[in-house]
Amino acid sequence: MANTSIDYGVAHFYGLRDTRTYMTVQSDSISNTFALDVEVSDEQGRVITDRLDDKRIEITFEGVLLSSAAIPDNGLIFTYNGVSYITKSVEDKGTNKDFRKVSVQGIKYQEIA
Repeated sequence: MANTSIDYGVAHFYGLRDTRTYMTVQSDSISNTFALDVEVSDEQGRVITDRLDDKRIEITFEGVLLSSAAIPDNGLIFTYNGVSYITKSVEDKGTNKDFRKVSVQGIKYQEIA
């Protein structure tokens, strides 16, 4: 009798959304936030208006640096999952027991294409 796999329930997205040429991406974290959040309260202190503006998408991905790769500089543009980000910070971590680890943070501003 052949062993057939059976899936139950709904489909899930597995793994990472994209790749980088200079590292093996092991994890990514994407968040959507607003830089401006202004609440207006009435005389009793109840919030009656909330202004949300200047949407930002922030990403952090971490992984292992490839052997002959160059790490990107801050301020450069990169694309991940079809969205263009500005590189805000790069952390390059090494130990004598493990591969060289890289953490890259980027941001997409609402009004910057």
